[in-house]
Parts: sequence; structure tokens; C-alpha cells
Amino acid sequence: MNWLVSLFTDTDSVAHIALLYAVVISVGIALGRLKVFGVSLGVTFVLFAGIVAGHFGFTGTPSVITYVQDFGLILFVYCIGLQVGPGFFECLKDTGIKLNLMAVAMILLSVVCCIGLYFLLFWNGGPIVGENARNLAMMVGVMCGATTNTPSLGAATEACSQIFGDGARQ
Repeated sequence: MNWLVSLFTDTDSVAHIALLYAVVISVGIALGRLKVFGVSLGVTFVLFAGIVAGHFGFTGTPSVITYVQDFGLILFVYCIGLQVGPGFFECLKDTGIKLNLMAVAMILLSVVCCIGLYFLLFWNGGPIVGENARNLAMMVGVMCGATTNTPSLGAATEACSQIFGDGARQ
């Protein structure tokens, strides 16, 4: 019986985090099926359930959350690879080169825009250390969010944690 109590109360355990995620995902999926005026949010409601759970303090230790975050990113990239992989070479043969060049142009344009906005809004003329470096890291996050590029967000988060310490991950 002690294991059941510790499952709900010991925030240091991975089992507690797994249970918390399972409850949040289940509640989010259940509420996402509700229709209001013929419209439902679907699995998007899982995000809102997670925001509400975090607001009320249902969380775990940073090390466990970091592990789950990285594992989720790995699963996301793996699932995208499974979905896109079978038709990759066929698409590359038909229109792939043109689409890849357009993707590279989009990424380069977003990099130029973010660097320009950084120097326009945040740079105070000094070296890129301290507050200037944090503002540059924030602009990298903006770029990753604007292009909805989850792997680049993971890489940027890891780079920021190496530069600024583990406090940058929160």
C-alpha cells in the first residue's frame, strides 16, 4: 500500500511523472472530444490540460522533466521519420530538390530576420555576453517557434544549457 501512496506523492520518481503524464493526456483527450457549437479541439486539448496541471503545481523534478522532454523529442522525430521515410526517395526524385531549396531559403530568411531583430531591438553595442547572450538565445527560441522546428528547438535548448547552465532549460 505504501507504493501506491508514494506513487502519488513522491515527485522524485519517474513513475509519478509517468502517472501524471498519463492523467493529463487522458483528461486532455477526453475533453478534446467534447464539441461546443460543433467544434472540438481534439488532441490539442492535451496541451491545455498540461498548462492547467502545471498551473496548479503538478510537476516533477527538473532532471526527470528534462529526461521526459528529451525522450518525447526523440519519439517525435522517430515517428516523423516513420511517416515520411517510405516516400522520401520518390519525392526527392520528383520535386524534392526544388522543395529542399525552398526550405533552405526559408530557414536562411528566418535566421536573417531573427539576427536583424536582435540587433535592432536588443543589442546595446557591447559584446554578446550576459544579458546580450540571453536575448540572443531568446531570439533563437523565437526562430525555432516561428518555423515550428522541434529538433532545432531541442538543439538550441541543449546549447543554451551548456552555455548558461541547467537553469536555461526552464
